[in-house]
Amino acid sequence: MIETNGRFLNETIESLGLTGEDRSRAITTAESIVTKVVDSYDQVVGTGQVGKNGKGVSKSSTAPTSGAVGLIYGRIQSGKTRAMIVSTAMAFDNGFRIATVLTSNINDLVSQTHLDFIKDLRGVSVFTKDDELDQRVEDAKLDLANPDVRLLIVASKGVNSLKNITDFLKKIGAQGHPVLMFDDEGDQASLDTNTYKRTRTGDLTLEPSAINNLIKKLRRGFSRSVYVSVTGTPQAVLLQSGSSDNRPQFIEMLAHGDGYVGGDYFFNTDEPEANPKGLVSIIPGNDQLNLLSLKSPIPTGLKDSILFFLLSGSAAVKTIGFPQRPTERDKGYQFLCHPSLRNKEQESASQRIQAFLTEVKKALMGLDDNYEINKGLAEQYEQLKKQLGEKTPPLEDLKKTIQQELLRKKILVINASNSKRQGIEYGPGFNFLIGGNTLGRGIAIPNLLVTYYVRSAVSSQIDTMHQHARMFGYRLKTLPYTRLFITKALYYRFRDIHYSDTGLRGFIFNNSTQNPSAFPVEFSPGLRATRRGVLDINATDVIWSGVQIYPNYIKLPQTLNTYRSVLGMISQELGGITDLKEMDKRGRTGAKISTDRAIEIVAMIKTRSQNSWHDKTIDSVLEKLQQRLGNNVNLKFRLASRNVEEGGFLSSGTLSGDEQKQARADSIPTLWIMAVTGKKGSPVSENKTFVYPTIVVPNVFKQAFVFSKK
Repeated sequence: MIETNGRFLNETIESLGLTGEDRSRAITTAESIVTKVVDSYDQVVGTGQVGKNGKGVSKSSTAPTSGAVGLIYGRIQSGKTRAMIVSTAMAFDNGFRIATVLTSNINDLVSQTHLDFIKDLRGVSVFTKDDELDQRVEDAKLDLANPDVRLLIVASKGVNSLKNITDFLKKIGAQGHPVLMFDDEGDQASLDTNTYKRTRTGDLTLEPSAINNLIKKLRRGFSRSVYVSVTGTPQAVLLQSGSSDNRPQFIEMLAHGDGYVGGDYFFNTDEPEANPKGLVSIIPGNDQLNLLSLKSPIPTGLKDSILFFLLSGSAAVKTIGFPQRPTERDKGYQFLCHPSLRNKEQESASQRIQAFLTEVKKALMGLDDNYEINKGLAEQYEQLKKQLGEKTPPLEDLKKTIQQELLRKKILVINASNSKRQGIEYGPGFNFLIGGNTLGRGIAIPNLLVTYYVRSAVSSQIDTMHQHARMFGYRLKTLPYTRLFITKALYYRFRDIHYSDTGLRGFIFNNSTQNPSAFPVEFSPGLRATRRGVLDINATDVIWSGVQIYPNYIKLPQTLNTYRSVLGMISQELGGITDLKEMDKRGRTGAKISTDRAIEIVAMIKTRSQNSWHDKTIDSVLEKLQQRLGNNVNLKFRLASRNVEEGGFLSSGTLSGDEQKQARADSIPTLWIMAVTGKKGSPVSENKTFVYPTIVVPNVFKQAFVFSKK
């Protein structure tokens, strides 16, 4: 049981200015998170120390070797920081004396997170990486001695910051208190990037990567803790092996608030032209090449996107005005250009944008040949009218507003070279942001209207690319003025990422009562689930469509009860036939069964498989297929005579070429159950009977699954 009406929570809710549904939603979300945090603390660390009736840590209690681990799965720019703030406040009301928030090692994000927390948490002593922590040790000790005070530390995931925090917490005696650790964007930097190399080479002496190692030391040094990774792209976290200390023991999915605009608005149709709100404009595939070559003419897509932004931004100014919410005031409207990850190429893009805006300015002032500019403005004005309809201001009025706003425009290149900058210095009018990785994760871009995205790679990572969707967020008010300019190939990648994310969320929701042993992550050609370096090569597997999946080691001898029970279930599905030869005849045609029934049958058969079939994960694969292909599985059955090697080894799945071809061409998965009699001379099964399963994923399922098998 937890406290849901405590002082820290109520003061924080008041500070945030939350009322009505926003207040209720924030409290409900925090209650769900903190309930799981407290439960996991009770299970892993010690009972009775936290919660509504928690009595704190007694002097006689022994600290565990490690704390609990959780995951908060949010959405891109959906309010994860607010959820952390309110949850931290509620955790403070439930006996957690200290909270740490680790952010990406990006100045903008550290600054943004620090300001959000220090502004909205009351009655809390706040420390950041910028403070002289050594000078505040005695002050912090006094705070901990006061049972009414809580401590909050916000810092980046940089080497020096992590060392400073760990030393500071040791000096103030934090080991003796319950600690809540939030790792914001916990799939970034926090994971061990040497995992793949270590498991591929077998070199167990290879140290963890620097940041991961420091976070390990922080967590182990303060094991009366719950470490919670917070991200909208959890693929790398969910694919950690069972032995990884980053694998979550609980998962909480954050619901977004009213007015959230996400992938459903931009990428929910197979083809971009079918977007119901007309939010996507397809640009030529060579736009990036032309953009980054200063000798080439300015690319068509960039010109169109800038002209649309100038028009839509001006229309927004005239119809709804500049944003007036405190967090958005004086930050104007934004245009975002994602050209590439290289700083030099971002500077080139900045030059191209500046040059074109000068051309626009000259044309509107009548100082230059203005035919092409005016033609482009007229074309993009027609595009804007498709979204605004009768509310579209006259073109001539918009041109006047464009002239005014070009006087105070700002062009901002946002990348790692701006190391001394604290926060994006928006202008009050139109801002043109050009960036790469720095703008690709965590940073909230207020009032973003137009995104021009041409950044490409031979093979993109789902989690990294999904973080580039900065057009997501609470943008319903400005949605009619919004447009994404993108190549068709990149649209398809974002679409497949959106489908993968939707499927993963559905799978977790359907398994919300238990923590599954595997989380199959979908990916398609040209995409990887995550970066290879953080994955255990010995604990990660892939299942492709069209491939026969079967256990290559059967657990033998198989009990007579298992054999008879499976045959009994098959008999029921084939109309009650009990004669094996008749079952073989009818079974080759098969029968449709539900996914749950297929899982029930498969679960009866125990294997020692060492290939892509795993008893603990095959149910997860079937459930994921159910999401996409419906609640049907083709059940087929036949007799077979097999030569089984030592250890119960099966060299193949036995399906004939025609049987595999038919299964691949079907619209639903096919589950074959083979009733085997060991061949004469078979090392371990001569004249003995057993059953084993094999599954074929149809070719209609265009994706593949990657999952942790341990």
